[in-house]
Amino acid sequence: MKLQQYINSFIDPLQYEDPKALIRLVSCHNKTSRGLADTVGHIDERRLNNPGHSLPEPWDGIAIRHCACVYALYSKKDYQEAYTHQNALLSLFYRWFQDQSAWVLPVLYILLQDLRDLAEQADSIAYTSTGKMPSLEECTRTVSKAFSMCATDRTFKGPESRRNGVYHIACLSLKCYFKVGKPNLCKNIIRAVISDAKTPPISEAPLNDQVTWHFYIGMLAFLNGEDKKAGEELEWALLNCPADAQRNQELILTYLIPLHLLHGSLPSRRLLSLHPRLEELFLPFINAIKSGDVREYDERLDWAQQRLVGMSTYLVMERAREGGLRMLFKKAWIASDKSTRIPITTFQIALKLHGVDVDSDEVECMVANMIYRGYMKGYISHEKQMVVLAKTNPFPNLTSIAR
Repeated sequence: MKLQQYINSFIDPLQYEDPKALIRLVSCHNKTSRGLADTVGHIDERRLNNPGHSLPEPWDGIAIRHCACVYALYSKKDYQEAYTHQNALLSLFYRWFQDQSAWVLPVLYILLQDLRDLAEQADSIAYTSTGKMPSLEECTRTVSKAFSMCATDRTFKGPESRRNGVYHIACLSLKCYFKVGKPNLCKNIIRAVISDAKTPPISEAPLNDQVTWHFYIGMLAFLNGEDKKAGEELEWALLNCPADAQRNQELILTYLIPLHLLHGSLPSRRLLSLHPRLEELFLPFINAIKSGDVREYDERLDWAQQRLVGMSTYLVMERAREGGLRMLFKKAWIASDKSTRIPITTFQIALKLHGVDVDSDEVECMVANMIYRGYMKGYISHEKQMVVLAKTNPFPNLTSIAR
């Protein structure tokens, strides 16, 4: 396709408001874009600055920038240059977008997604050497502009309003903030969405956007230690995640499984078998909790520390260790004929048999902590070095313990 022929291809989609046709023309990842890279070739600076007037302003410039972008992407393999052209394209697009209704939202989505992909590719080398992601940080600001243009739409109402794109773009913003390591900035986006009475309810958004929204709300709650809210949001995301979206299910379970372990709800082998990477990571912890093998749990924590820290799940998995400690103490109680009076030394010996050698004061501290958290019912007689357990249900089920 020659350049002028490509430019003329925009006339009908713009006139008849055809988003699918526009997406085919501006997407960076389809046959059209690869063909343009081969046939149109290099776009010089003079043409970029003077794109012509064949189309409504600023679509000549958008078309020329797209050609320059795909040429840099496919012919030159210069991801930084491709990203720069895509970012400039969006600046032009925004000038036109501010006067448009919701029909053009799908086009905006694909432009922003391509921008994010190009930003990640452009930063791949810089991140390796400096640990920074300058293109993605700039991309985050560009996405935020789109969010503002949708969230503040006062021109169009109902189905025609750009506000219908708020959740999709908000999710993309949240994704960018997490990627650049600034999840604390997510609260600004979330506040802007939930505090505006004119924003449509999340239930009216497409299901994919609903799942993504609940996932990120759950993730933020997870990082803030709000276990109950995190569990509810992530459960909703998992139950409504499309059955064929295996990678997304795995991502949700990466945070949901530690929360379940914390509450004594162990995932089934069948569920883990569907996600081999999660099975490799979490199955040893589950087995250690079941058997009360505290030493094995600690060794697995050391083995998986780097991976767990990278996923921000280490602290929750460290807290879930108490489930294994509870099981060990329960076994010691059963071995003592379920007596209501258990010497501190009994728990000390149980720990030692599992390779955990600690003094009686530390064991007493462990038991006191277990009682305080509700894992055991009873009290400690410090003077007699004795644990006095409740006559009924001294080791409550973990799922019944309020967090």
